[in-house]
Amino acid sequence: MSHFGKSSLIHVSSISLVAGQLAWTPEESTYYHFLTINLDGPKQIHSIATQGREGTAEYVTEYIVQYSNDGEGWLSYTSALGEPEMFKGNINGDSIRKNSFEVPIIAQWLRINPTRWRDRISLRVELYGCDYVADNLYFNGTALVRWDLMRDPISATRESIRFRLKTTAANGVLIYSRGTQGDYVALQLRDNRLLLNIDLGAGIMTSLSVGSLLDDNIWHDVVISRNRRDIVFSVDRVVIRGRVKGEFYRLNLNRGFYIGGVPNKQDGLIVTQNFTGCMENLYLNSTNIIRTIKEANTYENYFVYEKVNTIYSCPEPPIIPVTFLTKNSFARLKGYEGVRSLNVSFSFRTYEEDGLLLFHKFLSDGQVKLFLDDGKIKVDIVTSGNPRTILDNYDETFNDGRWHTVILSIETNSLILTVDNRPMKTVRLLSMTTGTVYMVG
Repeated sequence: MSHFGKSSLIHVSSISLVAGQLAWTPEESTYYHFLTINLDGPKQIHSIATQGREGTAEYVTEYIVQYSNDGEGWLSYTSALGEPEMFKGNINGDSIRKNSFEVPIIAQWLRINPTRWRDRISLRVELYGCDYVADNLYFNGTALVRWDLMRDPISATRESIRFRLKTTAANGVLIYSRGTQGDYVALQLRDNRLLLNIDLGAGIMTSLSVGSLLDDNIWHDVVISRNRRDIVFSVDRVVIRGRVKGEFYRLNLNRGFYIGGVPNKQDGLIVTQNFTGCMENLYLNSTNIIRTIKEANTYENYFVYEKVNTIYSCPEPPIIPVTFLTKNSFARLKGYEGVRSLNVSFSFRTYEEDGLLLFHKFLSDGQVKLFLDDGKIKVDIVTSGNPRTILDNYDETFNDGRWHTVILSIETNSLILTVDNRPMKTVRLLSMTTGTVYMVG
């Protein structure tokens, strides 16, 4: 274990400094300022230590941590309830406050967003962790891995499975295995959520589901832990607990153990598609299955692990541009019901001065519209019980024929727009529930 903070470059808008005795202090102390750290490669971060400005009453008392693999798509470190974790900060400018992450963060980029402070925001920070080594498998929708359990069957009262996944597909089989006594375990991606079906031989299926919007091409952490009939199932630290139906408590598997898909329909599977995307560092108990498959190059092990159309890397999905040929052209995409957040990212290029980029109507009263006006990007937001607001924070124009990347993130009480990695100030919303359809045109 090592600590890496003092040598990491910290990017704050256009300001750069090195963590250490210096303190980061933005020009204004508002919720809209955050500290972004580039670790120059994937790291496994276990804890964070903070201080305020030495010898002053300038310090952060509470903050949120976000992380990213590319510096564009961000996830908040959440509690078991799925809400952003509010980390306790300092009580003065000199003492050190250390917080540990119950589940380590794996990322190249880290962002610290102060939510409370004394006098003004001032922050010194150090991160603790180590290098992250990734063993990947990519599945193209026709791929799978079969592990033959005939000679070495699984018979256990407890086991744990953990891995990371990244995908743009809403459905797919992730893990499947069964035994001759009717036992099976079936982990699948269904409608952007993880669904676990399990039977310990009683002929009664137990189903658990967790997660949402998992087809966002961002890495998600999955953990399944079973002790007899008790199961803990989590995605990105959002935890649900369940109990397996029936009187049996031992899982007996002696057929094929499939990863990324199955060759034909099996008991316990709801989806029929094989997985499309990447799996990383798949552990069964303490064994890294992907690494074991990579090292199984002997003649004897050749028949234990069968790979079909998989590769040991994680390519980015291809980007297919769409051209809107007329002023009335548009694309209408199906949204998600019952979700209290909206994340949209896209790139565009145009010479037109005016035009609609995105429109989304909330299930509750209100809507959000992203548009070009004289070449400038603006946001028109209406929420229930509040007056219409037009946000115009960019002075430059974007109708220069070049590609520009836009990220719009809306959560309860918050809207953030980022264009070409330059964030618009966060806007506090009083009421918002996302709807079912948004349009891009």
